[in-house]
Amino acid sequence: MPSMSLSARVLACGCAVWALAGQAQAAAVLTAADARIEFRSPTSCTVALTVSVSGAADVEHRLALGSGAAVELLGIEGADAVSAARDIGRTRAVTVRPRQPAYTIRYAVTNADSNAHRCALWLPTAPADGRSRNVRLHVQVPPGAVPGSSMPGFAWTGERGEATLGHLPAFVRVSFADAGARPSWDVSSIMDLVTLLVLAGASALWLRRARAAGAHGAAANPARVVK
Repeated sequence: MPSMSLSARVLACGCAVWALAGQAQAAAVLTAADARIEFRSPTSCTVALTVSVSGAADVEHRLALGSGAAVELLGIEGADAVSAARDIGRTRAVTVRPRQPAYTIRYAVTNADSNAHRCALWLPTAPADGRSRNVRLHVQVPPGAVPGSSMPGFAWTGERGEATLGHLPAFVRVSFADAGARPSWDVSSIMDLVTLLVLAGASALWLRRARAAGAHGAAANPARVVK
């Protein structure tokens, strides 16, 4: 059998490296998350997001900002920022390199009036497995406020709400009003619900395709029998 040329060997090695890089990226999974969200007013909130991601040395986070919104990065604990926060489309991106299994990103968001009662989460690009339900959300509305409709649904104790999910949503929306008033759903709330459902479906589709690709790769490379 003729030997491979140098250029062919380089190309083969390059393809192998790209394949391994793709497998490593596909293997990155959000194993746990804990978000503590505090609404300071209908248009402002602070977040302490603690996550654990397996299968990746560096983790990129994306924050979906609404029109007229601004974010202030307050600090990162347990990880180092690989680069400064930057804008990618209508998202704010930051890449971190964890120094320990779980790390925390703290930040504050200010929204326009059109996105009141909404707080965006700085999501890692690695999805959750969708089965372990290791995502916990804790939300607090301003003192004296009465919580109403929300996405996702929270179990409320006074001004504090908690939820356990199988994935990390791009944002939470909590309607609240002063004591005696009754908050209600609006068009923005309904559109946000549709967005959450689309994001959840896309994450499930990504996981299904990643598993199918892994199974196909294993079937296409059976062990060879040498006679």
